[in-house]
Amino acid sequence: MNLDALEGYNSYYDRDGSPLTFCSKRKTVNYDGMKIVLNSLPYLVNENSGNIYFSIPAVEIIKDYIKKAKSQGKKEVTINQFGRFNRGKLPIGEKTQFSYSPAEHFFIPGLVRNIPSDGYLTPVYFEGHVLLKFEHADGYRLEKHTSSSGRIHGPRSINIPYGVNKDGFVIMWLGDIVRFPNNELLYLYSANVEPKYDIHSDFYRNQILGEWL
Repeated sequence: MNLDALEGYNSYYDRDGSPLTFCSKRKTVNYDGMKIVLNSLPYLVNENSGNIYFSIPAVEIIKDYIKKAKSQGKKEVTINQFGRFNRGKLPIGEKTQFSYSPAEHFFIPGLVRNIPSDGYLTPVYFEGHVLLKFEHADGYRLEKHTSSSGRIHGPRSINIPYGVNKDGFVIMWLGDIVRFPNNELLYLYSANVEPKYDIHSDFYRNQILGEWL
């Protein structure tokens, strides 16, 4: 695939409004006389058209690799940054045991608000049944705005948003759930699942795009 330009794309949707998919599959592109092998560097893809886009962090990484490769007289470069971004914990979640992907925070548009980032807007995924307790337990109230967005109200001024992606997994922000009481953290851990790399929902549109529900 040949690229005429290398510009950061800062949207989770294609120009026609189609949702883009977070992808880290191996892909080769050519740009500025350089063969670039993306060996797990995250990018965004339109599953229908095949169009791919690079978030601003991805563009900066690619340009840095190209600059270094050219200084060494190379015509090909392999970039593997997915593992690097997924190692360790983000500052906001250092004291918790949630499973999440820092790469989602950095490569899904709209989630980084400050540099350096503490990782507050990092998606954490749960089985769909996690909401049952907050819907029925004493002291909690589940406020459903739409089928894929709502809020959890509870003790100690808990008032946090949640989302539901197309596969039924519940999404909450890491920075919100670290404030839960310890006994509730244990409950959340029991329903926590591996990252799903898909936060398309009314939750995203409201929280990141500011759309009214």
